[in-house]
Amino acid sequence: MYFRLSLIFILITFFSCKTNSEKVSDESILHVELEESELMNIEKFEILELIPLETNQFNLMGLDLRVHQNEESYYVMDIGTRDAVHQFSSDGKYLGAAASIGEGPGQLLGLQDFQIDNEGNLLVLSSLGDKSTIIKIEDVARLTTVFETDYLAGSFTIPSSGNFLLAGGYNLPIVANRVVLTDSIGIIQSTFLPNDYENEMLPMGERNFYESGENLLYSEIFNNRVYEYSEAGLMPILEIDMGKYSLPDNFWDVDLMVGFSRLQENGFATIKSVFEDDSNYLVNIHIQSKAGSFKKLLLINKETGNSNYWDGTSSEEEVYSDPIAMENGEITFLTYHSVLKKKLEGDLPPNLQEMNYDYPILLTTKIND
Repeated sequence: MYFRLSLIFILITFFSCKTNSEKVSDESILHVELEESELMNIEKFEILELIPLETNQFNLMGLDLRVHQNEESYYVMDIGTRDAVHQFSSDGKYLGAAASIGEGPGQLLGLQDFQIDNEGNLLVLSSLGDKSTIIKIEDVARLTTVFETDYLAGSFTIPSSGNFLLAGGYNLPIVANRVVLTDSIGIIQSTFLPNDYENEMLPMGERNFYESGENLLYSEIFNNRVYEYSEAGLMPILEIDMGKYSLPDNFWDVDLMVGFSRLQENGFATIKSVFEDDSNYLVNIHIQSKAGSFKKLLLINKETGNSNYWDGTSSEEEVYSDPIAMENGEITFLTYHSVLKKKLEGDLPPNLQEMNYDYPILLTTKIND
């Protein structure tokens, strides 16, 4: 299964490569109070571009999608199924499954994550049994193994150095460090964020890495800090006080089931995704409470630390609820035709026609003053 790994290898790795603990001055971290953020009127959003993703019976997808792109295509994976990486042209035309799960020629046995490298190639992470493999998709029927490692990862990215960052999450005793840096052939060079808590926990299968030009951010569930990766390592740069939705102080010390029971009773908040441009961070915060699940989308000024938020729903029933990118003051959201139709009261542009299936739309916006 996905969460097995040799304990012997963990010990060898832990003592043989460079370990980076979280040592950084508090002054270098931007602190934000969630409860002090000001509510922003979503009517400030101006829609700049709408790209419908063509949908048919072969690429039906759910609400939780992971999107990457190169100059020619969008690549989309349904997190709920993880059965394929679907390819779309730059204007949204469906080009087929670039990678898929199965036992046939050119198919993958497992699919956890995918990335686009600097040359525009599709790379996937396939973690199966006690190993993780990075695979390059040459074409529909040809797969090339980049490397295989005994570090069991759930997500990965490719820093500008050409090395690889792998994230294994809170997965004791299987994973000793939540993030590792490998060279181009999979040999671990550095480790970050040691798993030094008391309990065992299974990996969450989340997205951890968020690329923005040359910048690279990292976030994880049950952690209110956002990290930046650079040549200096993986350093915290942003900390959000979740207020009444903060994790209990002893969450990592008590029995796992007791800890989760307290979370359900008291409610909690966690960072789902984070993006940045030159001026701002955009943090997607999921909150679970007795009243249900909801989101707060937090826009944070990098220079002043001032923050504004707007509300979203956990089921992506709001147009501005699921950001997937931010660049030069523009925010791209993922929404669906049915949601946008309701928002615009049926006044849709000609390229958003009714089809046999509800379909995703990439929505590029800016926030007006």
